[in-house]
Amino acid sequence: MSEQKKKVIKKKKLTKQQKFNRILATVIIIALSVAGLSWAADKFISSRYNKGEQIPEDIRTADELKDDVVNILVCGLDWEEDRTAMMTDVIMYVTLDVKAKKVSAFQIPRDTYIDDVRGNKINAAYQNGNEKDKIMNTIKLINKRLGLPVDHYVTLDMEAFIAMVDGIDNGLKMYVPYPIILKDKLTGKEEQIVGTPGWCYVDGKTAEQIVRNRNYPNQDLQRLEVQSYFYAAIIKNFTETLNVSDFIKIMNRFTQYLTTDMHWTRIASLAQFGFSVPYENMSIIKPATHGYLSVNPATGKNVAIVVAEEKEWADVLNEHFRPYQKPLSAQELHMEGPNWEVAQDYGYVSGSVQTIADIMNKSPENP
Repeated sequence: MSEQKKKVIKKKKLTKQQKFNRILATVIIIALSVAGLSWAADKFISSRYNKGEQIPEDIRTADELKDDVVNILVCGLDWEEDRTAMMTDVIMYVTLDVKAKKVSAFQIPRDTYIDDVRGNKINAAYQNGNEKDKIMNTIKLINKRLGLPVDHYVTLDMEAFIAMVDGIDNGLKMYVPYPIILKDKLTGKEEQIVGTPGWCYVDGKTAEQIVRNRNYPNQDLQRLEVQSYFYAAIIKNFTETLNVSDFIKIMNRFTQYLTTDMHWTRIASLAQFGFSVPYENMSIIKPATHGYLSVNPATGKNVAIVVAEEKEWADVLNEHFRPYQKPLSAQELHMEGPNWEVAQDYGYVSGSVQTIADIMNKSPENP
């Protein structure tokens, strides 16, 4: 082979190597660009909500059940006019039964009596504890008293309700089962928000007033019922009405008021599961309670409390929130009432288990 031919072959080999190097460099640049964009997107989405402390492993679901069930504590935080601290005015323990494709939400009344919390109500546990991340006070109390594991938590303030509903074009369509009449605690002055039961479109501020209102004969328990209609309306709106761009718009406004221990990809994954569950398999459970106006011996003041009916709480928790765990007896719940003087006995209120389909069917059709 002539020297000239060798040079040509060598030159061709060098050219192929150069082409390969260029292709490799291009692939690396594209990969880095995609990684950079993914990193930027992750940082942007993560910055839209507040990241909270991780829950200790000994409170979470057992490792062998983690693929079957996920347990989440959802709390709405609120200030009221006569408070010096924020409290959990909405407390829901939500079980996502992935294996059976079910979702169950346990509504815990905020006035539920708890003897080792300053203020003696479960909603005060948030502020009255030693945890740096205050929601851990509530999580550990629920785990201790009800024997329920908690894998994740979500807290949101009342601005979240307003932002969520205001992000829906023309407002949220919901059924309101009672007249909504607000009452000022100081002056006693009343303001009518919703005059008669029925369907209405509500904006964010009105939704907040409906969700917070306690001016009913049975106060907290009727409020839980009204809230269940709100949840049903939100679920129906999100799953049937919103398109992707609407959902992104609402979440962009809503998430800034949200704190959670979850990464956004985990939130998206659980939301996707939730939206896939049929309404017949989504349950909202209100527990049986007994209401009292009792005299707190430490302060001498009358306090409105609700006391858990332990046997009924144990039964409903075992059936809906311990699908694959050992059941607990009523005595193991540690939810005894106080031995206080009773100023007024409000009586027993039975619990209820309603699916989202039940709630929608109970709502009269539009006129």
